[in-house]
Amino acid sequence: MDFSFSVGDREYKLKVKKMEGNGILVTVGKKKFHATVDFICPDEFIMNINGRVYDVIINAENHSYSVCINGKFFEIEKKTALQLLGTAEEKSGRKEVKTSMPGRIVEVLVEEGDRVKKGQPVLVLEAMKMQNEIKAPQPGKVTELSLNPGDSVEANAHLFAVVNEMT
Repeated sequence: MDFSFSVGDREYKLKVKKMEGNGILVTVGKKKFHATVDFICPDEFIMNINGRVYDVIINAENHSYSVCINGKFFEIEKKTALQLLGTAEEKSGRKEVKTSMPGRIVEVLVEEGDRVKKGQPVLVLEAMKMQNEIKAPQPGKVTELSLNPGDSVEANAHLFAVVNEMT
């Protein structure tokens, strides 16, 4: 299977090929890694790559994945077919930001109505004992932000929206 995704501003393409038993071959660019995967539950698995062991927890959303690897948290954006072809551009519209796991709001960095740039931190969420900056998915105006430091949020809870009025 071929995958394309981004973490922050970095783009990655990888190939995953199933091997015998619980083995897989992962190709990232020109590098190849042989690994074994043992599932603990549907969202968590142990991966052994060249003798290094990784505990991986993945929570899938509509447009992203929240991934925790050995306690380090990553937000991975799924790419649409148009984005993969390089023809998708930021369009006018509203993008809603939800949390992928339960947590507590540590800090709110902007106010409702503020204009933000794509990737600008909007708030800090503590989840799984880690503080994560939740960033604007597109440039625009922050709307529907009614959270305060100390507020608890459940998995899949609405955090805020960003409205891009530009074409």
